[in-house]
Amino acid sequence: MADSIFLLGLCLIPALSSVITALAPVRGIGKISTVLSGVLFVWALSHWGGADRYFSFPWFEALGLRYSLHLDSYSYLLILLSSLLGLLCSFYASWAVKDKAKAYHSLFHALQASIIACLLAEDLLFFYVFFEAMLIPMFFLIGIWGGKNRLYATMKFFLYTFAGSLFMLIGLLSLYVIYYQQTGEWTASFPVLRDYFSQFPIAFSTEKWIFLSFVLAFAIKVPLFPFHTWLPDAHTEAPTAGSVILAGILLKIGTYGLMRFALPLFPESAMAFATPLCVLSVLGIVVGAIVAWRQVDMKRLIAYSSVSHLGFVTLGIFSMTEIGWNGAYLQMLSHGITTGALFFLVGFIYDQRHSREIEAYGGLAHKAPIFVVFFVVSSLSSVGLPGLNGFVGEFLILLGSFQSVLVDPFWVVVATTGVILSAIYTLHLIQKICYGEVKREAVGVVDFGRREWLLYSPLVLLMFSIGLYPSWVMDSIYETTSLIFSMMPEAVR
Repeated sequence: MADSIFLLGLCLIPALSSVITALAPVRGIGKISTVLSGVLFVWALSHWGGADRYFSFPWFEALGLRYSLHLDSYSYLLILLSSLLGLLCSFYASWAVKDKAKAYHSLFHALQASIIACLLAEDLLFFYVFFEAMLIPMFFLIGIWGGKNRLYATMKFFLYTFAGSLFMLIGLLSLYVIYYQQTGEWTASFPVLRDYFSQFPIAFSTEKWIFLSFVLAFAIKVPLFPFHTWLPDAHTEAPTAGSVILAGILLKIGTYGLMRFALPLFPESAMAFATPLCVLSVLGIVVGAIVAWRQVDMKRLIAYSSVSHLGFVTLGIFSMTEIGWNGAYLQMLSHGITTGALFFLVGFIYDQRHSREIEAYGGLAHKAPIFVVFFVVSSLSSVGLPGLNGFVGEFLILLGSFQSVLVDPFWVVVATTGVILSAIYTLHLIQKICYGEVKREAVGVVDFGRREWLLYSPLVLLMFSIGLYPSWVMDSIYETTSLIFSMMPEAVR
């Protein structure tokens, strides 16, 4: 009963929050939304250190469909990060969003509900439903509160991700029908399908196409090179809180889907395609970093840096090693924390000066020294400076990739150049906007107040806590990673 209450609470709190904010009076809507987000965060945090939890009830038994929820360390830490970023986004929007504030907060809570339901879903059909449902509130958040090119960006975002998801639906239905043909029973339960097809594998000629249908959907969501072109436009035009939740959590649903579903279901196909997928990951690392270096808009620079950093995550996943997977998961969390902070910081100066042009700023260290301290720490975390959270994950990914029999060491060496390129474009950005003479847009910038301290401090504390003592995360995910690999063929282990 306790498991059921906790898991249903995770799903229902943000869903009810969406309804409450839609019906609440406009006056004080920001405070109401922040309190509701705080309730979700506290509810999620209350499970810290707990065991796996399950909940299931029949939905359409004739077709073998059950609403099944499963919480383990992989899903829990992402839900905890989502609830923290959601709380910070609601707090930020309480003063930053004034136009159609009720609709904004209601849609944001609906997005949170879809994310958490997706992370908890154990039935593949329900995972697909919530995987798609996330697009709807994000579509409106960008399309209504975004920048001047918001309609183009939101349509591109929607069409890319929706089209990719349809391939996953085809693969899912194929699994569903094949299982029925072989057993005479219907099911879309991931554990049942995984255990059955591990004993009675699908013919490789069929399995590889189902595997690629899942990979395509998740690769677009990540996004993996060359499916990344929707991301810079979406980030640039999204409102600040939209960019934070998009970078912090939505992109991670793609990498989570690879680790949770695609590779455990199809380990033989994963091994067969691991090498080209690792090459695409490395190309994403290098190309994303080079293009980020050439950007003149701060949000586009951070967006392309995300393509590069998430290339490291997919490299760790497709290395098919436990060390690589642990590093990939840690890097997922670290990227969400660091990139979320950077988008908040860019939003801080954009709200004051309505410009994100790098060359328009300069000398912010003279005008807003506290802002610069937070910005430099977050940027160095993104680079992967030892002592901050970005370092540990990248180190483990590169170590796991070097140990992998599926990855040519040449490509791992190429991937390490991404670390160097990251340092180049990040230090270039810091030098341009923080130091030198005070330029026109920097003149009117006002430094942090109390609310900014409250907003940014939790993220910076997490950067240091993971960077200096990563064991509190690594110990949580080690058992889940080991369990997944224990179910894979001997060749993978």
